Amino acid sequence: MPTPRPPQPTRFAIQKARGKGWKTLEVGEELAHAKARFDRMVGVNPRAYFRLIQLDYNADSGYEGMEFNWTLIELYDPTQGGRVRPAAKPVPTATRKPKGGRKAAEPVALPLRIYLAVILIGTLAGGLAYLHFVGGR
Repeated sequence: MPTPRPPQPTRFAIQKARGKGWKTLEVGEELAHAKARFDRMVGVNPRAYFRLIQLDYNADSGYEGMEFNWTLIELYDPTQGGRVRPAAKPVPTATRKPKGGRKAAEPVALPLRIYLAVILIGTLAGGLAYLHFVGGR
C-alpha cells in the first residue's frame, strides 16, 4: 500500500490571459506577497487581463500531485473598469468540461490604415524595382 503524500501548502498563482487560455506568470505561498505582485503586474500592463487564484492540492486525484482545485480570488478586467472580486467557489480542474461549439465573436476593428500603407509601400517598391531593372534597358 503506497504511503500517503504529505499535505501540500496552499499556493497562489498569478495568471495572464493568452489567446484562449491563461499563462501562469508566478506561483507563491503567501497571499500578501501574491497580491502585491498582482497589483504590480496590473500597474505595469493595465490593458491586459490578469487573475489571482488560490491553488489547493487535490488529494483525491490519481495524478500524484499534478492536479489542483483552484479558487478565483481576484480578476482584473480592463474592459469592465478594473477589478472584479467574485464569490469564492472552488473549481476542480478534472471536472471542467470543454466548451462545445463556437461562441459569438466580438467584432474587432481592423487596422485598415496600416494595411493600406503596407500595400502602397509594397506597390511603390515593386514599381521602382521594375523601373530600375527592366525599364532601364
